[in-house]
Order: sequence, then C-alpha cells, then structure tokens
Amino acid sequence: MGWTLSPRSWAAARSVILGSVGVCLSGAFTFLWPRLSPKSMGIEGWRLSRTELRELLNKYERVVEDDAYFLVQPSNAERQMLGPELLQRRVSAVRKARDQNRHFIEKVIEDLPDILAGPDAAVLPARPVAEFRSLGDGVSTLPASSYGSLASVFLHLMRDWSEMCEHVVSVQYTPVLRELKEQLPRGGQVLLPGAGLGRLAMMLAAEGFQVEANDASRLFLTFADYILNRAPRSGTMLFPLAHVFSENWGHAQQYTKITVPTIAPESLVNLTGTRPPLLIVPGDFVKTYEVGGPGFRRFDALVTCFFIDTPKDVEELFRVMNGLLEEGGVWVNLGPLNWRKEARMKLAWEEIVSIWQQKGFEFLSQKRIECDYHIPRGEKMYTESYNVVLSVAVKRSKPKD
Repeated sequence: MGWTLSPRSWAAARSVILGSVGVCLSGAFTFLWPRLSPKSMGIEGWRLSRTELRELLNKYERVVEDDAYFLVQPSNAERQMLGPELLQRRVSAVRKARDQNRHFIEKVIEDLPDILAGPDAAVLPARPVAEFRSLGDGVSTLPASSYGSLASVFLHLMRDWSEMCEHVVSVQYTPVLRELKEQLPRGGQVLLPGAGLGRLAMMLAAEGFQVEANDASRLFLTFADYILNRAPRSGTMLFPLAHVFSENWGHAQQYTKITVPTIAPESLVNLTGTRPPLLIVPGDFVKTYEVGGPGFRRFDALVTCFFIDTPKDVEELFRVMNGLLEEGGVWVNLGPLNWRKEARMKLAWEEIVSIWQQKGFEFLSQKRIECDYHIPRGEKMYTESYNVVLSVAVKRSKPKD
C-alpha cells in the first residue's frame, strides 16, 4: 500500500519520523528502529540487510522530495516569481543529486548478502583492512542513542573520507594521535569506542597501535565495513548535503560533490601481516566492555572522540571506561558536552575532571580547540562548530574510598 500523504502532511509526519530537520547537520534524522527478529539477524547480525538499507534509502528520498516539492512543483504564482531558468536549475540539481546518491547506495546494497540466495549468502566477504569480530548474540548493536539515517551517514562520509575532511583530520584527529604517541611512544593496545566510519581508528593503526574499535550502530558498521574493505579505490561521487535545504548561499553549497573514499583506506596501513591491521567489535559499549562482558579486558589506552556526552547514564559509562585501564593507563579525550535530552546528568567539564581525579586519574593537559564538526567554517551560513576540550589523563592509583 503506497503513501497517500500530501506534501504538507508529510511535513508533520516527517517531524515524528526524523525529529527536527533544522538541526540535521548535528546528526539528527534519527529513525526509531523496530526490534529485529532472529530471522533478520541470521547473517552477521551487525550488518543491515539489503531490504533494510533500501527502506532507509526510500525514507531519505521521501524527505528530500518533501522539502523540494514546492521548489520543483511550484504554484503558478511561484513559477512566475522563479522564472524558467531558476526553476530548471533547481530541478536539474535535485534530480542529479538524487540519482547519484541512489547509485552510491545501490553499490552498498549489492555488497550486502542476498538472504534469499541460500546458504552461500553466509560466505563472508573480503576484509583485508578491518576485521569485524562479533563477540556474541547477547550484545545489543542498536542502543537508542545510535545514529540511524542515511543523512547522518552522508555527513560522516564527508567528515571522514572525502576531500572536505582535511580540517577534521588536522584539527581533531591529528592532535589526538599526537597526544597518544607522546604518552605511548612504543605503541600499545588502544580501545576506541564510538568509532563511526573508522578514519581515526585507521590513523591510530597506521602509527603502529593495536587498535580495537567499537561501534553500536548497525548502519554505521555496515558502511564502515564497505568503505574500509571493499569500496572502489577510485571512490564514488556523492552529494552529502543534498538533503540540507537551509543556510545555503547557493547551489554550490547544497550540491557539493565529494568522492568517497578520497584516499584508499588500505593505503594508510601496512597490510603485510597475517591479520588485518584494524579490529572492529560491533556492540553496545557498556554491555560489551563492562566487567563480565564479552569484550572486557585491560587496554594501555582509551581514546574517546565526540563520545562521552552520548550516553543516557554517564555514571555507568565512566565506571566501564575506568575498569578498562590499569594503573598507568592513558585516557585521551576530545569533544564537547552536547548532552542528549535524555541524559540523567548533564555535567560540566570541571565536574567531569573532579570525578576522574577521584578515580585516581591525573590530568596532564586540558586544552581548548576550535573545530568544525562536518563542514568547514564559511562554506554555509551555519556550521556546526565547537570549542571542545582535548585532555590527557593517566591512571595513577586506585579510586579513593
């Protein structure tokens, strides 16, 4: 049965499905996912199925159609106001971006196993760069905080793997890497929760660290697997901002073209070993790494990037993080405190420092860094920018009683 909503009705429906479109650059467009049945989890349950990804593509395209509707189907008065040249330019831009983005997603869909192909569908694909290791069926891969839309994936592809990501690499990832190398010059075992599409994890692995990355979003895990392991070396063109109809100086901003990945992930690391240089563990961070969890062990360092403000229960998060480091363990953190609405405790940074000091940590440095999350400042009328903290702490003793 098809949709019968009018364009105006879609605006109301969209607000329920997607949340506020006006803040789409901050990774809104978060869908509520149904609880998955065991049948849909039969083949590497952390990956999306072809059907699920097609459904997300359809939802994404419906949102774009809704926002573009009156621009490409104007009333007679609006058509006269625009004139034929402006109207045709917009129609051409919308269709070109839609078709190219659809082409990119279809490539990812083809990369996913065909569940109806029989037992051969369970054959694992090539993973030369990043191994994905599921630690058990009892660990959730989709907490409520998980990103869940193609809009957020497109923005993060731009952030991590496009020619527009240099500001992210130089201002955010490189300083994190530099601080970690200063504390662990001989390398070590590093855990990176909230790894997303894997660019920071790859940079850490390229410097000789033994990296275990973790993420809970099946959507992001699916795209990370594709980009890191099997995407064409020449990349694929994408219009990552085609869904953003606000704060544009012109079509050049909304219909920015990128190629992903701009740099082949395998070129960043040494592939001569017997195992892939990067390990990614799907699953909810707390459930996976809490004491008694399937991933619990000690690491030399914990790296968090735009992560510690994501949970609902920060006490639980900090308790699990602390348990993963022995005395001498290093915690490098970069990010803001843009707490979720559902967060039980919206702490200030000075409160966080005090909490970790009580756990026996010494803060070696706390720096403020101006950074743009997705889009470089000046490209659009609005950019998601932060004055974030870059901190380094070392576990010196057991928590105080």
